[in-house]
Amino acid sequence: MKLRTLLIIGTLMLSCAFINNANAQLFKGEAFAGASIAQVDGDECYGYKRFSGQLGAGVLLSLTEQDWLDLGFEIVYNPKGALRSDTLVANSGHFRGTYDLKLNYIELPVMLYLTDKHRYTFGLGLAYGRLVGLSEKINGVASEIRPGNGYLRWRDGYEGSDNIDLSDIRTLDDLSSSGLYDDTELPPTLLVQNSNTYSKQDLSICADFRIRIWEGLHAQLRYQYSLMPIRIRLFEEYTPTLDYKVRQQYNNQISLRLTYIFGEDLSKLNREIQKEEKKGRY
Repeated sequence: MKLRTLLIIGTLMLSCAFINNANAQLFKGEAFAGASIAQVDGDECYGYKRFSGQLGAGVLLSLTEQDWLDLGFEIVYNPKGALRSDTLVANSGHFRGTYDLKLNYIELPVMLYLTDKHRYTFGLGLAYGRLVGLSEKINGVASEIRPGNGYLRWRDGYEGSDNIDLSDIRTLDDLSSSGLYDDTELPPTLLVQNSNTYSKQDLSICADFRIRIWEGLHAQLRYQYSLMPIRIRLFEEYTPTLDYKVRQQYNNQISLRLTYIFGEDLSKLNREIQKEEKKGRY
């Protein structure tokens, strides 16, 4: 799915925010801005140290007359990544070096929201993300990282084998059983190299809590985690035998944002009208 397709979908979603019928406010628009802290699990960097801004808009579809259950569609510019300062590896005498990873996504979350007393809202859903920009600096030097499949790759000068699918290599045991890793030699022999790509797409699960602050203004806290690896990396461990380990990487993010929902006052008026209409029937 190209970026242009994502933007078209987002435009159609926002257009739906102005659609309503005579009896009820079916759609409500929302706009939000905020900030996030993120890390990439599996990259040997620890802590939510990547700080980024976040911007987006969406549509809420009311599934009940009393507006306690909504289906939400969003389009979000959502940067993620990881950051590490130079630190000493315990009992090794080696420094890890600095690491600076930026992953920029355009995301399309689909959320199911449950609202209590028209004030507190709990949400759960999935978000599809398309990688639109990335950069990786190791010890201050930009790497040759690019979008791709995120799998390990063949060592330079080695043509590989048609019988071995590198997408199946997810653990060190996979390397050993495939014949790509020989730990009987010093140092161990590898016929593959680290991946130099990140997956072009990300699918993540989202869970959030939203509270009304004033009229249509809400504070929203969201936790988001990848459901599939965005990259598979090969790490050297500082041991006498120079061991290796294979790790799968996942985006891990916490965001806090201010959300303004358009049309909530009209929805409230419609609910009151519906109550009066029901009283009149009986």
